[in-house]
Amino acid sequence: MSTEEREPKDGEEMVEMTLSEHLDELRRRLLVSVAAVGLAMFVFLFMKDTVMSVVTRPYRVTWQKRAAEWYAETFAKMDPKDLGPYEKERHAFIEEHWEEILDGKEYPGRNVARMLEDFGFPLPRRLMSITPLQDIVTYMLAAVLAGLILAAPVVLHQAWSFIGAGLYRHERRQVMRYLPFSIALFGGGCAFGYFVMVPYALVFLTGMASPMISFNLTVRDYFRFLFALTAALGFVFQLPVVMLGLVRLRICTPEVYTRYWRHAILTMFVAGAFLTPPDPVTQVLMAGPMILLFSLGLMLSKVVYARMERADDG
Repeated sequence: MSTEEREPKDGEEMVEMTLSEHLDELRRRLLVSVAAVGLAMFVFLFMKDTVMSVVTRPYRVTWQKRAAEWYAETFAKMDPKDLGPYEKERHAFIEEHWEEILDGKEYPGRNVARMLEDFGFPLPRRLMSITPLQDIVTYMLAAVLAGLILAAPVVLHQAWSFIGAGLYRHERRQVMRYLPFSIALFGGGCAFGYFVMVPYALVFLTGMASPMISFNLTVRDYFRFLFALTAALGFVFQLPVVMLGLVRLRICTPEVYTRYWRHAILTMFVAGAFLTPPDPVTQVLMAGPMILLFSLGLMLSKVVYARMERADDG
């Protein structure tokens, strides 16, 4: 970007900062962000059941889907006449209470998970904790993540403000204009990952499990998987804002996006392959929104660039 393209308006001057001043500014922004996340996290430290219920919801949805499929395809076709007295009694119990079992109800004195496993359903109802601290550490990390989500407006504001320190006043106004959209898109990406991507990926992966292998997912590994997909989609959904920002700052033009759209789509599918399990459907679930967001960013960029050209001509 040339100097002529970033000329100040109305005699405004850019504030010159030394390296030390930049570092002080960065430290101040980080302290505010960390304090906001810490305060938000403190709220969730006293809500363990609620936090872990939210964290494990995609797994519960996965378990219900796989259990419903197993019941229709396997259990419902079993003939009680072929079972012994003990198995017949358990078969009748599962059949009678299936809706409650599917909703996660526990029955004192009966190990429902073991009963289902004995009848051939391999997926456990609960995530495993193989060390004494794994559950509490996962909960603490989940509380930090929940605090980060709650404090996201403050954190994003501090990040944009730090970037804006090196811009002219009119450029800062342009950047800050996109902040609400950035927050909304990040939340939309995380929600898409949480409600769509993670449950589907888990259903696919558990369906691929070999019948000779016991599928036991630890709470730590599950949380890493959940965080990786939701956070990745949250950042991916920032694509239109980034594209618009580059155009508004005259760093890029819509013609560049149009010229390299094939490269962009290829990159999106490659990113989808790296960020999702190795199957084409989840890859499309990741790359599909990226392509739509790229198209949205391209259309908005053309509109904004046309207005900028008219303003320059006027």
